[in-house]
Amino acid sequence: MPIATTAWAWHHTSLTVHDLDRAIAFYQAAFGYELLFRDHHADKIARLAGLPGLRCDLAQMRSPLSGHVLEFIAFHDVPAGRDGHAPTRPSGAHLAFQVRDLDRALEEVRRHGAELIGDITQFDEGRCVYCREPSGTFFELEEVQPPS
Repeated sequence: MPIATTAWAWHHTSLTVHDLDRAIAFYQAAFGYELLFRDHHADKIARLAGLPGLRCDLAQMRSPLSGHVLEFIAFHDVPAGRDGHAPTRPSGAHLAFQVRDLDRALEEVRRHGAELIGDITQFDEGRCVYCREPSGTFFELEEVQPPS
């Protein structure tokens, strides 16, 4: 069965954490994850989550064993009563899939009952969007062309 969203990679797993420094330290010490980057993406993540005023700090780490990318996001200033709107609650998570054509992938996942959470947002790597599937789990679609 062909994959309708044209997903070509599972890009990362993202975990929402209380304390970014402690999460980084734990995964480095316990599992050998290597820090790829650490950044502050307030405006872009707020648009992606559909929550104006949201702030966050994030880091991505890679496993030296599998190459798996693990992302940690510490959200700040989540609007009252909106902590279940997007993956902003500590211990929450989302999966991120890379797709060739974001518009087509979004159309396809919506056809299967997913809903867009915030705005399609442009990052250096490509356009991204957060979605919620019918059972309530969050995922991200990131438009990036596969390597040749």
